[in-house]
Amino acid sequence: MIQATGLTSARHRNHAPAIDDLTFEAPPGHVTALLGGPGAGKTSALRLLLQLDRGHGSAFFRGRPLHRIRRPAREIGVLLDDVPGHPGRTVRGHLRMLGAAAGVPAARADVVLDVVGLTDLADERLGDLAFGMGRRLGIATALLGDPHTLVLDEPARGLSARETHWLNGLLRGFADQGGAVLITTEDAEGVTHVADRVLTLEAGRLVADQAVDEFARTRLRPRVVVRSPLAGRLAAVLEEEAHAAREAAEAERRAERAAAAEAAARAQAEEAAAEGEAKVGVTVKGGLGCLGRAKGKAKAEDDAAAPGGAGAPGAGSEPVTVPVPVPAPGAAAHASAAAPDVGAAADMEPEVEEEAVADPFSVVRDDETRISVYGLPSASVGETAYRHGIVVHRLVEETADLGPATPAGIRARDPQASPSRVLHRLRLPGPAWPMRYELRRATGVRTSWLIGAVALALSLLASVLLAREGGGGELHRLTGWPADLPLPPIAIAAGLLGALAFGDEFRYPALAPARDAVPHQLGLLAAKFAICAVGATLLSLGAIVLDSAALLLLVGGNAVPLPSDWPVLMASVFGLTIGCSWAGLLAAGVFRSTALGLATLLAVPLLAVPVVRRAMDEPSLHSLVGLPHRLRAVALDRPPSTLNRGVAAVLRLAGQPVGQALMLSVAVLLFAYALTGLRGRRARP
Repeated sequence: MIQATGLTSARHRNHAPAIDDLTFEAPPGHVTALLGGPGAGKTSALRLLLQLDRGHGSAFFRGRPLHRIRRPAREIGVLLDDVPGHPGRTVRGHLRMLGAAAGVPAARADVVLDVVGLTDLADERLGDLAFGMGRRLGIATALLGDPHTLVLDEPARGLSARETHWLNGLLRGFADQGGAVLITTEDAEGVTHVADRVLTLEAGRLVADQAVDEFARTRLRPRVVVRSPLAGRLAAVLEEEAHAAREAAEAERRAERAAAAEAAARAQAEEAAAEGEAKVGVTVKGGLGCLGRAKGKAKAEDDAAAPGGAGAPGAGSEPVTVPVPVPAPGAAAHASAAAPDVGAAADMEPEVEEEAVADPFSVVRDDETRISVYGLPSASVGETAYRHGIVVHRLVEETADLGPATPAGIRARDPQASPSRVLHRLRLPGPAWPMRYELRRATGVRTSWLIGAVALALSLLASVLLAREGGGGELHRLTGWPADLPLPPIAIAAGLLGALAFGDEFRYPALAPARDAVPHQLGLLAAKFAICAVGATLLSLGAIVLDSAALLLLVGGNAVPLPSDWPVLMASVFGLTIGCSWAGLLAAGVFRSTALGLATLLAVPLLAVPVVRRAMDEPSLHSLVGLPHRLRAVALDRPPSTLNRGVAAVLRLAGQPVGQALMLSVAVLLFAYALTGLRGRRARP
């Protein structure tokens, strides 16, 4: 469940916000689509939703804000832009590294690769993948942590029609299992095959929130696309003629309704008149019969009363009243009721006609040279353009696919069609997940191995040259440290590897979409410290062993006399390389760049060492600077032991200007890193 309320991007000077007061919901079990053209603000809305950009508003995932979710990768699967990964890393290695960061088993990578159909490309490098395969890998990355919510930016971009159909089925299956899916798209026709609800964005604002059936009925209609340099004039002409046609049709409908009402009234009057005449005829006929009978009876009576059986005609006669026929009682009511029926029928005609018009006319101006005409055939549009002398470069009919009416769309929204779950539930990650992530990150590309090999080769060559020339001390010979270099090759390589530990995170932000901000996680920082220390120790040990063997074989046994305090010497080498790797690590974390991290490391012997040496010559600081020497003397006066030897090695390194400068730099960088982390947390939107 995603609930976004009032999302608004940070305002820039003289520019409207990319997202302005965006409010919507993406319920579980549904696929919600953000639809809009280029520049509508779809990607900005997702970045604001995931708190990757600064702004205002609130967003909740299953009732919790994102900063309260402990492991976002296990809750939200994200695909933004391209796959953020080192181009030299393999597909399987990339997923295993991210799986370690999310705390999922390594076998999970093979499972999601099978789901997205990349099993055959598991050993390919990320830089060699086609764009469509990269989108598949991005979807696999989103599914890696078995999230409840998917937030995907243009997931079908770069996919073929067959791959898009497969993706729609995958998203529908995820939603049918109760997951919430939020996608962005520019394809108004294709969205009907997968989405349950369509949110239309324009210029960062929500202009429509519709169910997919309503969207398909109101927005997806057959249209005629016209390209012309006079597209605006053609649109005005079409709208003017359509308006005139509407008025003519309305006048004709009114005339037809009036004629129909008049004809109905005339027919009813004729019917009433005919009925009245029939009744009058019957009444008159009955009255005449009664009058004849009365006259016969009166005549008979007169004849009987008169002498001789006859009397004067008309004598003793009385006036007779002829009954006038009266209309039937229900006739007037029937007539009055019949007229309203006719009028009601006449009034209902336009409603029926309006319902019959399923595709009303409209013109949409897409740009200066392109318009879309709805409700007219292409022949009518072309004939209108010809009559008005408007040049048309392109005139084509486009029939949109009404997705809800297709079998695929019906199956996609059928709640009874619930396929089996794509992926199995995962257990919570263990405490070792940061170490596994950093180990896979450091060893998953050839860059780390190449840097180590080059450093060992340079150290070997420099050691042999120094031994033949007879210059340098024991430390310089064993580490191949020429006097012209500020640091030995292995120390520079260790610092570069440390800088890459953070530099690659910022250059290829694999954890950024899941909002695992690497510089702010103490667990990952401790893992980076540990892996860098292990790598520096292995480099130092390899350099000492290889250099000693080369000196013995090529120069002779007297080239490197074994000192009595060789453990202290080796510990000094280890401490120097570890300190350099940590300095490069912290510098890259502070400056967010590998190059700046390495430059900061090289600046330690060039800038910090002279400062330390000058401080050692100052009388006021002589007692403080000489503290490591006194501590070393105290440590050496005690009985030898492993702990004492280690302490003595650390103090010996601390007593040298390089060691003091290095420790000072590490302390300063650690403080700066802590300040950067705190500032980043305060600036978090």
